[in-house]
Amino acid sequence: MTRLAVLLAMMVASSPSLAAESPWSRQTTPAQGPVRVIGGYTEGCIAGAVALPLDGPGYAVLRPQRLRYFGHPDLIAVVRDLGARAAAQGWGTLLVGDLSQPRGGPMSYGHASHEAGLDVDIWLRLWPSGQPFPEAERRDPTEVSMVRTGAETADPERWTPAHAALVRAAAQDPRVARLFVNPAIKATLCADFPPDQDGNARWLRKVRSWYGHDAHLHIRLHCPADSPACEPQDPPPPGAGCEAEGFAWWFDRIAGRLAARTQAPGGAQATPVASPPQSVPTDCEALLSAR
Repeated sequence: MTRLAVLLAMMVASSPSLAAESPWSRQTTPAQGPVRVIGGYTEGCIAGAVALPLDGPGYAVLRPQRLRYFGHPDLIAVVRDLGARAAAQGWGTLLVGDLSQPRGGPMSYGHASHEAGLDVDIWLRLWPSGQPFPEAERRDPTEVSMVRTGAETADPERWTPAHAALVRAAAQDPRVARLFVNPAIKATLCADFPPDQDGNARWLRKVRSWYGHDAHLHIRLHCPADSPACEPQDPPPPGAGCEAEGFAWWFDRIAGRLAARTQAPGGAQATPVASPPQSVPTDCEALLSAR
């Protein structure tokens, strides 16, 4: 999928009114049998997926009514390990957003990826440790952006050392292939962790700038060893991704996107875009009818 196609898919997927319903969203249980990932992050599925418990040490799952808390066992382990790390370090309780649907596949809205049970969103809003998490807030949570509109760095009134430590811990996990954050957050990390010191370049290279992602951290795992049909993403480009010209490109693109949105009534897209085709590998189709 080209970069432009991915951008269009992300824009459409964020709007339930524009996205077509996916039959994969009607699946309520994982497909039985050995765990295996088929296809890639944006066109794939998963058999034998595992459900992440809704609560655990250092984390709480958001919006369980969506049934998007399933994934490969490696993904479940990464989330639980990161939650335990957050609890031990006093970062706060991690609020876990979408993983994948019970059998993966395209979602009706919200994502152009998360199809193979190898992606998870961790919100950057950290819930105070030891405080009960209200059920009403769990079902309809409020996002908190870490970036002010038009800013080129994270909001210093909201971005804390705990947020930076969370991103670094996730990026240093060898199971993690890459992470997506807002370009302003990546710029802040580059300033706080000079790439030429203490091996920072190795984990910063995994942290990739992408549209949105100002309120959550998107974690993506490597293809697991038990899934030869999994299609890996190309490795990140060489270097830490902290070059000034790279950020200039991103901020110009984001400024243009914001300007286009403000020209439409209510800040919406001026021209609705048709939902992109929802394709998966042929081997995935059997999972829709599998027991």
